[in-house]
Amino acid sequence: GEALPALTPEILDPASTGSLAAQQVTRTPTAAPLSTESATPLPTATPFSTDPAPLPPTPTPSTTPLPIVTLFVPPAWHSISKSVEAYRSPGNTCVLQLADREEADLRIVQAEGDFVISREPLALAVPFTSPRQATSMEEALAVIAEGDEEITVMPWSEMPREMRALRVDSLFVLDEGYPLRETWSLQVTPGFEQIAMEVLPMLQRWRAKPLVHVTAVGDIMLDRALGYALSQGQLDYPFAKTAEQLRRADITIGNVESALGDSGEAESKRYPFRAPPEAAEALALAGFDVVSLANNHAGDYGDAALQQALELLSAQDIAAIGAGRNAQEARAPFVTEINGLKLASLAYVHVPVEASTGFDTASWTATDDSPGVAWADPLMIKEDVQGIKGAVDLIIVVLHSGFEYQEAPSEPQMAAARAAIDAGANLVIGHHAHILQGIEFYHDGVIIYGTGNFAFEIDGPPDTALFDIWLDRDGVRQIDVTPAIIQFGGQPRLAESWEAPPIRDRVYQLTKLLNTG
Repeated sequence: GEALPALTPEILDPASTGSLAAQQVTRTPTAAPLSTESATPLPTATPFSTDPAPLPPTPTPSTTPLPIVTLFVPPAWHSISKSVEAYRSPGNTCVLQLADREEADLRIVQAEGDFVISREPLALAVPFTSPRQATSMEEALAVIAEGDEEITVMPWSEMPREMRALRVDSLFVLDEGYPLRETWSLQVTPGFEQIAMEVLPMLQRWRAKPLVHVTAVGDIMLDRALGYALSQGQLDYPFAKTAEQLRRADITIGNVESALGDSGEAESKRYPFRAPPEAAEALALAGFDVVSLANNHAGDYGDAALQQALELLSAQDIAAIGAGRNAQEARAPFVTEINGLKLASLAYVHVPVEASTGFDTASWTATDDSPGVAWADPLMIKEDVQGIKGAVDLIIVVLHSGFEYQEAPSEPQMAAARAAIDAGANLVIGHHAHILQGIEFYHDGVIIYGTGNFAFEIDGPPDTALFDIWLDRDGVRQIDVTPAIIQFGGQPRLAESWEAPPIRDRVYQLTKLLNTG
């Protein structure tokens, strides 16, 4: 993937202050007394004041009120009403005032016109767990005309996160050429065309909803057969059949389920993994932008290997989250700006003690002066999320937690994930169980509890998926599940048309169980 931009703070210089000069006062000397002999008495004079004479008031320049131009805003556009009332046109040529449609000089209407504000995709929305995935244009027009018990026709930008837009003639709502669109234009009273030209760009900006497209996958373990291929120079091999899909997103996120490099000694645990140094470049070639190291394998070869992993990933412009040289680094968010939205990503781990060896991943928790991972303490997650919330538009938390090969999320897993959403996160992406788990639509956020394995040579179900998530300033807009298969040796590929429905349907069934009652 492309390197994500860093953020530069803007520093403002304080304004200087000024003072008024003191005013000088001239006093008149006292006159000598007049002679009283044969003198005509003079009238008593009014004494001079020693105070400064008042200055004449500075006239206030009169300002000509700006002409008022009235605008009709339909109910579907109510969110821009406050912006309309505060609007001043470029060059201060007019102000806008809300008005009824019949009286307005300018009217926002749902129709084609000379002043087009937006052409927004119209979604044929179904519940997220519906087995329906697509329809034809002919069927879509019939639904629009006659209705359908399961399908709701609505602007995609207003679709609830618990729903999903059907593809029409194989096209997603954001694809070029998608046929169903709702056009909004500015209808203009004759004589207001120039004002309409000035107002139009503002309306287009207000209506626009910038998006971030995230692709998330589960455990990536580039040791064993995949590691051997990398050591032989086959850097594209692990993701050769999924890289095109991974690169489409604005930001692609995965979990590196191993140490990474060629240093260190294996820890005393059941399965110590270490991917070769070439793994970092392979991840970059496949399009990964952010990877979590908050898991139960990042420290498999000790602190030196963890430090090497951080350096190798950084050299490939891949942000590593959830681990660091100390607790501050392990808990630090990665912040980037995409399409005008600031996005923060954090990562944590909470897994049980190994039954066979007694190894406890919690022993790797980073401290103030020792390296390690970020442990998924709900209070700590809450503190971290709230600490960054005011500085960004969107927050993603990556969580490595649960019980292996158990479809139901564990209590610590749910507590950590819900703590993140309650604190203000928009999306939680989970893994560790080595299988797919359900999705919970919790309060204002979304929790994908288990994304399964992705690139991993392991004895276990080969079913997996890529999760595409679109977010706008309000949070998750839509989730799409693209089924995949992990082949012998660990390389993933997209599922065939006959393989995909059972994988997708299992995610849907588990999702229903998490969202009942």
